[in-house]
Amino acid sequence: MVKIHVPGDCGNAPKKLFVKDFIVAMVNNDRDFIYRSATDDIQWNMVGGQYIDGKDAVLTALQRFRGDAVAELTIHTIVTHGYDGVAEGLLKFKDGRRVAFCDVYRFRASTNNAPVKAITTYAVALDL
Repeated sequence: MVKIHVPGDCGNAPKKLFVKDFIVAMVNNDRDFIYRSATDDIQWNMVGGQYIDGKDAVLTALQRFRGDAVAELTIHTIVTHGYDGVAEGLLKFKDGRRVAFCDVYRFRASTNNAPVKAITTYAVALDL
């Protein structure tokens, strides 16, 4: 089971809570939540790496990149406004690797719980 650490203020704003839930679903491979929470034409740009297009391809990539190997997720910051959201934190893997990340989300609409249309991920491997 992945250990999860999140800021206490996530419950104060529905879209912040949605972003938190989406990230937790990503590290826990909760395919059902992600499937319900993403548009069919979702795009995931891993800066300096891959560009993935379409819900099925994103789900497959999530399983490969953020699957069983994650031991701990710490979310330091979540900011949302209108069509956009940003989450910044740290992933710790079972093999000891640590990766700082910043995910930038684009939603289909500005309403709460609007599905994710695009994700841009900036990730930096940290020294052990």
